[in-house]
Amino acid sequence: MKIKKLILAALAVLICLSLCACKNNEEEYWEENPEEFSYDMLDLSIVVDEIYKTLEISELTLKSVEKVTDKLVLTEQYYLDLKGVISYDIRSAEGKYGVADVAVIRVKEGYADSVLESLDKRKDDRTNEFLNYDVYDSYAIAMGAEVYEAGELVIMLMIPEDNISSAKEIIDYYLP
Repeated sequence: MKIKKLILAALAVLICLSLCACKNNEEEYWEENPEEFSYDMLDLSIVVDEIYKTLEISELTLKSVEKVTDKLVLTEQYYLDLKGVISYDIRSAEGKYGVADVAVIRVKEGYADSVLESLDKRKDDRTNEFLNYDVYDSYAIAMGAEVYEAGELVIMLMIPEDNISSAKEIIDYYLP
């Protein structure tokens, strides 16, 4: 019985190592062949998940973060014209526990400027929200938020300044 358990355990380890090796080979392939990269292959949720894993913020703030999927919220609070958006992952913290907002939006050709402008308006709204209610330094975080374009993506990082460079590294890692 012990031998069967050892064999099963060894088999499980071999399978795990094989899967890890496959993933590493895939990453090396894309690093060596970036011209074969397609934004259709990019899962924005994975990128945003990785960013949130690295954030050094209050546990209450982190627990209050939710995905924004409601079309009305996207158009009225984020000012997005959804006809110019291919895909997105937008997350926002409930304001009473601080701010930790991240938006990664894949835009159609010709819509980047419009989406940049929309996210700048959202940044202004959040800054005004925390003007008189500055919990966990939210006002400074909102003021220092970065909104920028990277390839087909428009990104807003409304996270502590210390975390912005690591978030950008994560984003760059997933792009060619």
